[in-house]
Amino acid sequence: MSSVTLTRFQPTAEVISNILNWVCPECGGRMGGEEGLEFRCQGRCRTDWRGLWNSVRNGERPAAANES
Repeated sequence: MSSVTLTRFQPTAEVISNILNWVCPECGGRMGGEEGLEFRCQGRCRTDWRGLWNSVRNGERPAAANES
């Protein structure tokens, strides 16, 4: 599986699919595993994706996508 470093991005189908499959969209690391840390990368970047996930589920655009 390839990983892509993302700094500003739209929540594409690939990003959402990675989160659903517990693969970090930023570094390709493993996610989840512990209760309460389901959306935190356990790999290199340690990004917490819960905010993006909640924004997508609520039909909002994440802050990172709105930056100019």
